[in-house]
Amino acid sequence: MKIDMSPEAVTLRLKQVAQLRKACLALARSSTSFEIRKKNTANKLVQRTSLALGL
Repeated sequence: MKIDMSPEAVTLRLKQVAQLRKACLALARSSTSFEIRKKNTANKLVQRTSLALGL
């Protein structure tokens, strides 16, 4: 299988990655994620994710 490396295809992938990143950050800052962080403060995965997001 060959990956399309044309400028248009690369640009489209970069735009999609940017949109996905924005969506993930919005979810990370949602009220539900705040409740998860508050409820599971001892959980190492929650701590690592919060640290990586700067929350």
